[in-house]
Amino acid sequence: MTARAAITGVGVVSPFGLGRDAFFDGLAAGATAVGPIRSFDADSFPTAVAGEVPLPVIDPDALIAELGARGATRAAAVVEPLARGGALRDRKIAFGLLAAAEAWRHAGLGDGAGDRAAHLVLGLGLEQAFLDDFAPIFAGGAIRWDAEPGAPLPPTRFRTPVDACARACHRLLGLTGPTVVNASACAAGALAVAHAAALIARGTADVVVCGASDSMVNPLGIGGMSRLGAPSPRRAPDACRPFDRRRDGLAIGEGAAVFVVEAEGRARARGARALATVLGAGSTQDAYRATAPRPDGAAAAAAIARALARAGLAPADLGYVNAHGTGTPLNDPAECRALHRALGDHAARVPVSSIKGAIGHLMAAAGAIELAACVMALTRDLLPGTAHHRERDPDCDVDVLGPAPVARAVAHTLSNSFGFGGQNAAVILGRAS
Repeated sequence: MTARAAITGVGVVSPFGLGRDAFFDGLAAGATAVGPIRSFDADSFPTAVAGEVPLPVIDPDALIAELGARGATRAAAVVEPLARGGALRDRKIAFGLLAAAEAWRHAGLGDGAGDRAAHLVLGLGLEQAFLDDFAPIFAGGAIRWDAEPGAPLPPTRFRTPVDACARACHRLLGLTGPTVVNASACAAGALAVAHAAALIARGTADVVVCGASDSMVNPLGIGGMSRLGAPSPRRAPDACRPFDRRRDGLAIGEGAAVFVVEAEGRARARGARALATVLGAGSTQDAYRATAPRPDGAAAAAAIARALARAGLAPADLGYVNAHGTGTPLNDPAECRALHRALGDHAARVPVSSIKGAIGHLMAAAGAIELAACVMALTRDLLPGTAHHRERDPDCDVDVLGPAPVARAVAHTLSNSFGFGGQNAAVILGRAS
């Protein structure tokens, strides 16, 4: 008999502010947190708006105080070395630490050996690089790699390797269990939670801290995505309009969502409140194009079907779909086709929404924060709306919720996450018993 994974703690850093309550309240109000970029001067960039966490500068002392206020220990010992090495310029490290500390406290975990033996599974964006690190070897419009030996370069070219946030969270929480990093682009957060639930189901772990953190709100991130043509050219809060006939691109966002997932029996035995259960997950690969989804949605549909099968559910059992819904011309119709393939007639009836219009696309953290939105749907009986969705698109023929949230109690939610490289993930949450 396999153990069922219960979510007992949630921590969030979002463009609405610090903490899960700020995130839930922002969605419940139908608010929008996309606006002008403040953490650097983006006036000359093709994209000048983002779903930016309201911390233009990561101040080490303020971060230590915030982590301490949330019940985390070892804050100074973790943060100060990161600050000295320049790693806090990579905003996702601070976001991950804050979300992990909040999730740990929310779950009511402590310093006991059983709690600290938790595994850690995080989805993260790739290594962070900064233009000023390359300035000493930049000449004639190109980086002169052959000049590297004599250049006054910083000790580490990439100051924040891909696992830096995970290592910092592991130290902050004082964990003794193993750490896994998932770097599968925009599907990373969902796959991290799916991995955690699998560890619980197999009996490999009793407690797993899981989720994702990311930020591409920096010159290279914003500039690189703009060169790909993914962001909307609009410089306005309604830049991202998921499933809308007028949609013309995404809005980049940043933040983190971290969960404590534990065996349901363990949570019950210690008197913890289960917020939701992870019932099933599925993943597939498009094998189509690096930066475009497979138009027919076939592989994405297979991921949804696998999640349903593993959850032991029929399509009609789903009460809500939190869509990937990027607001790009290619993604939204492909996702709708995937829903029709996987859910059949139920695809026309089940409520669907995307929160990316409200907070932007959090990249590697998108799947995690969207699962947090599903937790809100299950615990507050409130389905998030789709910010800026006003004109129905015949190519997106599903029941898309408008900008306002909808009060409704549902038993099961589906969250879709589709990443660059053709990576698809679907995760089903259930109402806690």
